[in-house]
Amino acid sequence: MNDRDRPRRDGRGERDTRDQRDSRGQGGPRGQRRGGQGDRQGGGSRGRRPDRPGRERADRGSRQPGPPIPDEISASDLDPEVRRDLLTLDKANAEIVARHLVMVSQVLLDDPALALEHARAARARASRVGVVRETAGIAAYNAGEWQEAATELRAARRITGNPSLLPLIADCERGLGRPERAVEIARGDEGRALKGEDATEMRIVEAGARIDLGEPEKAIVTLQMENLKPGQVGTGPARLFYAYASALQAAGRREDAITWYMNAAAADVDDVTDAEFRLTELAHDDEQSEEESSADTGRGGVDEAAATGIPAPEDPATTTSPRAESETVPVQSKTSDVPAPAPVVPDAGAPEPNAPEPRVPESSAPETKAADAGAADTPETRSVAPEQDDERSQASDPEPAEPDAAEPGTAEPEAADESIAPLEGTADLSATSSYVEQDATDLIESADDLVAPPADAEPEKSATVPAAPARRNTFADRYDALLLDLDGTVFAGHQAIPNAKETLEGLDTARFFVTNNASRRPSEVAAHLRDLGFEASAEMVVTSAQTGARLLAEHLPAGSRALVVGTDGLAQEVREAGIAVTRSADDGPAAVIQGHSPDTGWAQLSEAALAIRAGALWVATNVDATLPSERGLLVGNGSMVAALRNATGKEPLVAGKPAAPLMADAIARAGGSAPLVVGDRLDTDIEGGHSVGIESVLVLTGVSTVTDLLAAPPEQRPTYVVDDLAGLFEDVDAVRVAPQPGWSVTVDGSTITVAGDGDEIGLVPALASATWKAIDNGTADPEELRIRAEGEARAKLASLGVAVVD
Repeated sequence: MNDRDRPRRDGRGERDTRDQRDSRGQGGPRGQRRGGQGDRQGGGSRGRRPDRPGRERADRGSRQPGPPIPDEISASDLDPEVRRDLLTLDKANAEIVARHLVMVSQVLLDDPALALEHARAARARASRVGVVRETAGIAAYNAGEWQEAATELRAARRITGNPSLLPLIADCERGLGRPERAVEIARGDEGRALKGEDATEMRIVEAGARIDLGEPEKAIVTLQMENLKPGQVGTGPARLFYAYASALQAAGRREDAITWYMNAAAADVDDVTDAEFRLTELAHDDEQSEEESSADTGRGGVDEAAATGIPAPEDPATTTSPRAESETVPVQSKTSDVPAPAPVVPDAGAPEPNAPEPRVPESSAPETKAADAGAADTPETRSVAPEQDDERSQASDPEPAEPDAAEPGTAEPEAADESIAPLEGTADLSATSSYVEQDATDLIESADDLVAPPADAEPEKSATVPAAPARRNTFADRYDALLLDLDGTVFAGHQAIPNAKETLEGLDTARFFVTNNASRRPSEVAAHLRDLGFEASAEMVVTSAQTGARLLAEHLPAGSRALVVGTDGLAQEVREAGIAVTRSADDGPAAVIQGHSPDTGWAQLSEAALAIRAGALWVATNVDATLPSERGLLVGNGSMVAALRNATGKEPLVAGKPAAPLMADAIARAGGSAPLVVGDRLDTDIEGGHSVGIESVLVLTGVSTVTDLLAAPPEQRPTYVVDDLAGLFEDVDAVRVAPQPGWSVTVDGSTITVAGDGDEIGLVPALASATWKAIDNGTADPEELRIRAEGEARAKLASLGVAVVD
């Protein structure tokens, strides 16, 4: 895709998504948006069956999956370049997909929910086509479905390799209430490698995340890496100037913010920002009523931001988010020049979590936000000249400098009423442009030195001695729901995993048991858990059988028949989804659903093979090759799936982990804003977390070993590693895959040497971090890794089954 095809977006789904962002950590809006995952068309890219000739209906009738398409919509309306991407599909299917894509482009702005339905319908028919997944991601982004958008955009990026999707992916992390993840993406190797317009978009997103985190000064420095020379005209400069103005406003530098809002308004020939409106609000903030300015922080003296030391960000979603230009989405229709997600409501920003604001009606949101930004204004901040700001920003080792924002209690009284001259042309700041060429990392690191410490602080000590011991950051503090695997994580067959019961009893965090095993119904799984001493109910269990039945219902008309290879429990889930059940290919089933059963043999597999060869849709509940038990690893459903794959030459649609459908259902059931995957398998649990963009913990009590972990590809790498579930009581940073205190890891080719006497819980995370870095840099071969260790490290690794060489 070329530049004109990429999405342009100003804000994280600015169509009144404040409620979603205001409820970070509360779970309400997320559950409401997902409301049962019926609209998801099996969004994973792994295990999807290819579209088969003859399966799609070409009659354009109402029985096709997804919303109806008006008769006047033609596949020929689709951009020729996009249509070429659909040539891998059969003709009938390609036409239906193309018509859905045209509908996305036509209704994206006016009805984002309907656009998302059409995008999902296209994805269901062509999930391996990059432009389709990208379109689904953009549609979900526009509708405020951050998790789905992140999943689809990541899938599109894997398929197409398009780096320009990274800013959108990072901004989805902001929408999910994880600004620190957005910063990690921006500061990572791939984010730094972006060039030109893509790099600008990433910096805008990073600046917004910095504001979300209460770091407006770092947001300012981040944007100073761009060309801020006034006098430029167009959508790009307008958005950049607007973002810079908003960062200044969040930092309490009101006068500077006004200047840059003026620059943004002058550059905004396409009216993509509300800079003029923001100027008006800043000029009349003293006239706002007490109700409208209830979130205003201290117009009459010391403001709340100054008191807390963290200015409340103003409108981060608008000011620092992906592209706003009115350019085409990848599904652009030739007959309707509809722009991609548009910045039509630029004031639906997200309040900073550290400084919550009361929710206000949409009509009053701009006034409130403008008042907030102006509240931190002081004579000292107004005296800061652009030249001074540039000099401080470029200093590699800055001397103590005048702060950018006044310290509490130092501001002199000043009349609140200010007027702004009529907007004419551009503010002349060409001689004081903030455009710099210094590396952003140095600037951002030096930004901490630009912020004056509190008046009572001791600067010499604060740089080296913490004021108080760091508070433990536990998993319960960071995450609001645990999505727990069962086999190998909680129990092994008929025995509970050591420490599992005690850990779950001691955690207050909501938990849901997510299992690929489709042999038992949720009530049976819950009963088994209770027999082992765990607290569990059927509502806490999410199975691949449930998700597989849902996928059948989405792909087949009601009343269709499916051949079931699996237990009676799986058959009952299919019946409850409105699909009739058969065990014989002679009944002409429209689909085959295959789940684990100890009774599956040659006869059952042969019936399934006959039906699949006759054209039946094939759904596999999961593809786990093995099944943990107290006796060891047994044959899993994935091995049976492999037999059918070999016999038919077909690929199934996979419901369970690592594909997205089961994980999406689990997230919907949890309803939280910060779920965490906990499991023992890299290729299912951990990769499943990656498929839906959430963090994960690997427990070393099941299938995957430390050796497997060290050689894991990027999509199977966990965020944390613990010995067993008891590790959930540890500080998250102590078990995060990262360098750990007390452990030294060196790499010489494929030989990894670990030494030290740090905390045992940090040994494997530190070892994995260094090993992955070496593999990614091409200096170590994952197939030839050799581990050397002495002392405590050697003993610990040996206890975990790691072969240590001398």
